[in-house]
Amino acid sequence: MFLCWRPLFYGGGLVGGDTYPYFLPQKQFIGEEFSAGRLPLWHDRTSLGYPLLAESQGGVFYPASVLLLFLDAHTAYHVSFLLHYWLAVIIAWRFARAQGMQNTAAVFTAIVFVYSWFPARASLEWSIIGAVWLPMCLWQTQRLLESPSWSRFFGCAVAFATHLLAGHYSLAFITQLSCFMLVARTMWLQCRHGRGLMLVRSLIPPIAITSAFLLAAVQVLPTLELKQISQRDGSGESSVFQPGYGHLPPLYLTQIVGSWWYWHSPEILASEAVQKLPAFVESATNPVEAHFYPGIIPLLLTLMLLSSRVRYRLQRRAWKFWLLLTVLGLTYATGALIPLTHRLPGFSFFMGPGRYTMISTLGVATAAGFVLDQICARRSTFQKLLLLVLLGTVAFVDVRWSTQTVSDAVVVQNPPWNGLQESWIAETLRSEGGNSRVRLLAPGPNIGNLFGVSSLPQYLGIGPAAYFSEELELVGPEANPEETYPSVEVLAKLQYLSVTHILATEEIRNPDDQLVLVRSGPDTFLNRVWGRGDSPCWLYRIEDSEDRIRIVPRDAAGKFIVRRTPQRFEAEVEMLEAGTLVWSELAYPGWESEVIAIDESGKATSLQATDSAQAETLLRTLALPEGTLRVIWEYRPGSFVRGAVVSFASFSLLMGFVIAAAIRKKKCSQESVEPVGVAMAGRIPGE
Repeated sequence: MFLCWRPLFYGGGLVGGDTYPYFLPQKQFIGEEFSAGRLPLWHDRTSLGYPLLAESQGGVFYPASVLLLFLDAHTAYHVSFLLHYWLAVIIAWRFARAQGMQNTAAVFTAIVFVYSWFPARASLEWSIIGAVWLPMCLWQTQRLLESPSWSRFFGCAVAFATHLLAGHYSLAFITQLSCFMLVARTMWLQCRHGRGLMLVRSLIPPIAITSAFLLAAVQVLPTLELKQISQRDGSGESSVFQPGYGHLPPLYLTQIVGSWWYWHSPEILASEAVQKLPAFVESATNPVEAHFYPGIIPLLLTLMLLSSRVRYRLQRRAWKFWLLLTVLGLTYATGALIPLTHRLPGFSFFMGPGRYTMISTLGVATAAGFVLDQICARRSTFQKLLLLVLLGTVAFVDVRWSTQTVSDAVVVQNPPWNGLQESWIAETLRSEGGNSRVRLLAPGPNIGNLFGVSSLPQYLGIGPAAYFSEELELVGPEANPEETYPSVEVLAKLQYLSVTHILATEEIRNPDDQLVLVRSGPDTFLNRVWGRGDSPCWLYRIEDSEDRIRIVPRDAAGKFIVRRTPQRFEAEVEMLEAGTLVWSELAYPGWESEVIAIDESGKATSLQATDSAQAETLLRTLALPEGTLRVIWEYRPGSFVRGAVVSFASFSLLMGFVIAAAIRKKKCSQESVEPVGVAMAGRIPGE
């Protein structure tokens, strides 16, 4: 791990891919909310805001997020990165040991799995989390199948639940499918050997997986709520959601033997040859999502299974099962089955079929590990160690070189984050009103969030469907550089959305009269993120832009005092006549409003309020009567409350069973019961 990511140990950082446009803005916001003593349920900086918990990939309740309480977002992100790398190797090794391998083969299996699949996807946080929990969940499922008990049931359910809490549901779904295949194999073997009564045991892992959804309900229920009104509603009619994106073109499978000398050469990657390959689906792809290269050494070891002598020695091993998973994973990765599955529950919710190569990578690594284990049998410890060093080193160098050429992220010693505090753009936006007033239109989605302000356009995995409508399609100055910008239509839309500033990488040649240049010059942060050297950035202000919080008509209010946090708005307003309060954020379920009238004596009376949830508008609006009013808007998602209750109740119930079983087992031991009684103590009833 140190050889791969040495700069990260000395304060370096990843640059490229989704690191800065997606993950770091979320981590920064979560850390700030944690520090303020609030749960980050609503993110008010991306576009018009979105339910951060429901979007899921922030992993608010994932254990690694606790790092954000003690470290800044950049450090916490990379500490988590390295921690998951270490855990992935350890857990993959332990999984291989559970398959009956000795240490030499188990270490080799772990190296091949982790280092051939993840480094190419270094900019994608979900990949390393999946690399951890796939072997963990398979291991826990196998343990539960072998010898059911309440403690093992609890461990299995917690493993699956933790993966769900990470929010990267695509890999969690793939992991669950893999474990169901393991259960199916066990049931088939039991039926084959006439063990009908043992089939009941095979039903226990699916129950554990179901329990995992209950344990993770605090994360799952808000996501299900968002799914119903997102671009991934499952109808298959959304033009912005393509389940086939990120597939593995069949011809690109030749990278298994032609990786380092052809497919992953800089010339081929620069030509985007992968995009031009014939495929089963019309969706686009990219080399990162389509990457599958377990290495020459593991491939040669797997090919040794063609020998009947090797197969005879491995007849008690599950190598056929892992090769079957490998084939199934590669088949789905090509997109060949999407026409059949794109409307099925689960499959219709995810894109990136190339991610199924995670199963195939583990399958090849495990099959190769079985063969190596037989090669190492009856050899001395020194010979085993020598084989591991030789084969492991060659395999590591091979896959490391391949993944480095494909990856869209690089490690730099002086990351862009270090320049954020000295950024003139960040300082200027803070002086212009910060997050309480500024909304930035920038060429890089979500990048403006890192300045501590709201920004457009958005970049979300699961987003409200409104964000993918024409109403929120914005044209930047780079689209038609020779025309006056913004046009009348674009200016009206920008003002409606309360955009106050525009960031450009080139000077706007024909700015509208409403556009005022604030400052230009190289920026210590953005120039590093975008790799622009010393090229200047240009920051403009839109004159007479609409306030994000305003009364319509403007002269309807006298005194107007506002106090707000990302999840709560409170205002004292003197309405001279009836009007409408407009808050330029997304009208989303869970936002509850309250209007309180205060008479001259100070007596408060709650009024019936009609807000945007009832009016079905894009922005939040609230009708206000004449008089002195106190207005409260607060995000109280019922899905979160219900999920928290279900999670707590499920955890308490399972812990109760585990503790009761442990007490019963201890009591039986103390009473020196018969061996049969001791053996049954702590077991799940009905196994």
